[in-house]
Amino acid sequence: MIKFLKFLGLILSPFILALLYVFISSSGWFGSLPEDGELVYSPRPISENQLTEKQIFFGDLHVHTTFSQDAFLFSLPMLQGEGVHPPSDACNFARFCSSLDFFSITDHAEGMTKEMWEDSLNSIRNCDEISSDDNKDLVVFAGWEWTQMGSSPETHFGHKNVILRDLYNAPDVPIGAGLTGLDLLIENDLTPFLPLIADFPPESIDFDFLKFRDESYSIPFCDQNVKDASECKERANTPRELFNKIDELGLDALVIPHGTTWGIHSPANSTMSSQLLNDNHDPKKQRLMEVYSGHGNSEVYKNIQHTKKLPSGGFECPLPTEEFEPCCWRAGEIVNQQCLNETGKECNDKADDIRKEFANNSSGLLRFSLVENATQEDWKQCGQLKNSFLPAYTYRPAMSSQAALASEVEIENTINSFKLGLIGSTDNHKARAGAGYKEFARKSMGDSWGAKDNLTWILPPERGASFYSTGGLVAVHADTLERNNIYNSLYDREVYATSGERILLWFNLIYNNQEIPMGSEIAIPSNPTFEVRALGSFKQLPGCPDYVHTAMSKEEISRLCLNECYNPSNERYLIDRIEIVKILPTQNLGSLDKAIQDPWKTFQCDDTGQGCSISFQDNAFSSAKENAIYYVRAIQMETDAVGGDPLRCEYNEFGECIKIRPCYASGPDFDPSDDCLAPIGERAWSSPIFLNYLN
Repeated sequence: MIKFLKFLGLILSPFILALLYVFISSSGWFGSLPEDGELVYSPRPISENQLTEKQIFFGDLHVHTTFSQDAFLFSLPMLQGEGVHPPSDACNFARFCSSLDFFSITDHAEGMTKEMWEDSLNSIRNCDEISSDDNKDLVVFAGWEWTQMGSSPETHFGHKNVILRDLYNAPDVPIGAGLTGLDLLIENDLTPFLPLIADFPPESIDFDFLKFRDESYSIPFCDQNVKDASECKERANTPRELFNKIDELGLDALVIPHGTTWGIHSPANSTMSSQLLNDNHDPKKQRLMEVYSGHGNSEVYKNIQHTKKLPSGGFECPLPTEEFEPCCWRAGEIVNQQCLNETGKECNDKADDIRKEFANNSSGLLRFSLVENATQEDWKQCGQLKNSFLPAYTYRPAMSSQAALASEVEIENTINSFKLGLIGSTDNHKARAGAGYKEFARKSMGDSWGAKDNLTWILPPERGASFYSTGGLVAVHADTLERNNIYNSLYDREVYATSGERILLWFNLIYNNQEIPMGSEIAIPSNPTFEVRALGSFKQLPGCPDYVHTAMSKEEISRLCLNECYNPSNERYLIDRIEIVKILPTQNLGSLDKAIQDPWKTFQCDDTGQGCSISFQDNAFSSAKENAIYYVRAIQMETDAVGGDPLRCEYNEFGECIKIRPCYASGPDFDPSDDCLAPIGERAWSSPIFLNYLN
């Protein structure tokens, strides 16, 4: 029992402490939060883009400051964090370090007080007003994250960012998802577990959990109609409730699902299509989906299962495939290997028992402890999607972008479907918007766990630290850098995602001598013709441009930019290839893999520095007489990237992974200087073009 309590304390204590952030920050642990006056009140020099009639602007619509609970957790001194990163940091970083065109702060609504929300709004309004509308260098959108986590696929809807068009038409408080996921811990007095954090003397930690509860999470929800409450928190338990509240408040807003395939918060067997079944999709608000972030790639659908549900209601362990090995299966392999080492014989009955037990505890915090004396390396690639570009940790395939695009559900003679554009973001939790401009400092420019020195508090083999990158970007085709122009392009889905590099991409349908851009939906009777143009991102120079040194102090450039900024040379990376994905939407949700042709076509590029241009036709469209969806990937030549090979497998002659070397977060093999660089093909994903067959 003592071992169990220590184990549970080790897992739960950091999350509870994350919820202490309001009390701790107000008590002066970090000192007072910087005032708006710490914004750098100087616009960035801007230049015109002459490459196309519409310009391409790059942004990041998913950024957290230490107003978010989890961001606060990793900023704590006892976890060797960097300290506070308020909204003013996000502004200065976006303007001078990453040189973005637009961004949004999307802190978790569930933990924000009214005062924090107002402080955040004031800061980003000041940030936006630094440059005039006639000479805009940075557009800032107000927003928040609706952070919902269900305990079962039926009750899970996932995380969604809300982005407001109007910076001055905002709700009194952001709309959260109520008490779900980690916030449920707030209803329990788990104070006795707090002293069980590893490696920290109790006297160095403030344990006043009850005071925190009284001061922050005792704030009632607005729908409870509590009399004499000085403030309340808005909540929406489902996406439908969120959409309705947005309408009731008269807000013009986009609601963007993100991190959908990340298994840390999505139960196994969760599906995007379930939201079509129960009226939890609004096609006027959910126009976009985050396909890539610093938390991994959520693009592809693969027919894999972590567990298989039995008619009796329990679960069994599926067999492994070349693309995927369930962790329940690996648990049995570890047990068999232990038996071989000890007795010279396998123990298949014991292995089968542990597989069954693991399958029926696949979402539990303690599942890996079912196999005693197992190391991180023993688990190899289990639970991870193989042969795919930087997939999210413990992948949930039916929550992917491809699964969403392929799914159709008929209700009362009406076909419900997702028409979603694709965007990238960072999901950075240190106020560093657009952090992927250079591949360095994985714990600052990304969300990798770890510290300056050895730090043991995370549970092996939860190898999530290996699966973080520096994040992605969203690119917008728009006439000018102006708020409504950017928002309208986002709404029209005339956008694309990148893995962080500023690749230039155009994808058009050529119809009636017109260019119909990515994101469009159109009905045509004949075989379609498409064109794609892609130009690689600029190679970077070391350091920061001169204007950064003019605007910011040497100390601030070091603290916030880490002495490296977006600093393009005149030379571009080459485009290696263009891949086309074709999807035939289906109501047969059990055969999504047959509906998704990935890749449908591949074109190798002979890029000599001028980019890559191709055109292609679908000669089967008119004869098939079926609706179809097309999008493209433009893939650059390989370059090193943070977390480019998350588990760093060593393969035998048969192509089997025989040993892994994760990017450790803790333990004796943890190297704080290791950025886990490995070569990848940085890429851009276009938004789809949706073709309906016109008979």
